[in-house]
Amino acid sequence: MRNNNTKIVIRCTDEEKASLLKTKIQLKARTWLELVEKLRNKKKIEAPKIIIQDSIYLLEILTQLKCCGNNLNQITRTSNRNKTITESETIQLKKLAIQISTLKNKVLKTFVVSRKK
Repeated sequence: MRNNNTKIVIRCTDEEKASLLKTKIQLKARTWLELVEKLRNKKKIEAPKIIIQDSIYLLEILTQLKCCGNNLNQITRTSNRNKTITESETIQLKKLAIQISTLKNKVLKTFVVSRKK
């Protein structure tokens, strides 16, 4: 049986308290003491994932990535039509296209958007 007769008081701002509560929820700690024990035993503390409920923000990111892809396609098309593109430039453009696609997929996996049905 545990004898809890010592009290620890921590003074913090509302933002710090909110951050601690998020961490407590993320680590599935039932009590503050359990949270401290988990944090003490953890080697690297990872920040909680951000959940974006504002689908307009996510849509803006995806729109900008789409614009980058469109610009890249226009550069490629014009260069091919005018025969002004070299082999190494073609390879660079393909790498950029892959990077844009990869970034788009990471954005979609990172942000969780609540959808209204």
